[in-house]
Amino acid sequence: MSRHSSSSRWRDRLPGRRSETHFRWRGKEVSRIENLTDAVFGFALTLLVVSTEVPRTFESLIKVFRDFPAFVACFAILLLFWNEHYKLFRRYGLEDSYTRSVNYVILLLVLFSVYPLKFLFTSWLGSGAGFSEVGQIFFVYRVYGLGFASIWFLYALLQSHALSLAESLQLTPVELIMSRLQLSEFRLQIGVCFLSIGLSYLSVAPWVPGVVYGIIGPLAALNGWWHGRKISALLARQRD
Repeated sequence: MSRHSSSSRWRDRLPGRRSETHFRWRGKEVSRIENLTDAVFGFALTLLVVSTEVPRTFESLIKVFRDFPAFVACFAILLLFWNEHYKLFRRYGLEDSYTRSVNYVILLLVLFSVYPLKFLFTSWLGSGAGFSEVGQIFFVYRVYGLGFASIWFLYALLQSHALSLAESLQLTPVELIMSRLQLSEFRLQIGVCFLSIGLSYLSVAPWVPGVVYGIIGPLAALNGWWHGRKISALLARQRD
């Protein structure tokens, strides 16, 4: 047995390398699109770090510690977008011109959002004051709501494109339900973003349009439960 085949099987046992239980991954090898995407997301994460100066005084060091929660929040959001991208390309392995074009716009928005994202979370969770009046806070809610909605909309386009190719991809009935589950989740994200934007135009407390994003978790859980019931019923029928 060759060393190459042994190492390949070892890598395939790593978490995240194997297909999902009920979803066969069509993307076997890392494509050039994914390589480009990994590079862009890596650069975006690097920008979060290099935008922070090396502390030269004790006060500067304390400021770095205070800004750490903001860094974690930005890091988590970028990884959330990357993970959705990874799952889409592992599941469907698409590399057509439509997929490439939508992917380019996603990368553009991700890169553009790095510094504004850090400004927002540093203002909320870190040491920066950020805003001088309430109107500025509501303006930022609208900008970020529209930006996040745009990114999730592009992911929804990729997911819809994959569903339109269900026959050529030979998606099973279970895989179709799982694909629709993911599309529904993207739509939920978009809906909550626009809910936040709408609230920013009303006479509400400044924290309300931000807190509303907390309902994404329960809505996603409900969406997973609803589609999970369909998958369980389908698998039960197949066993019978």
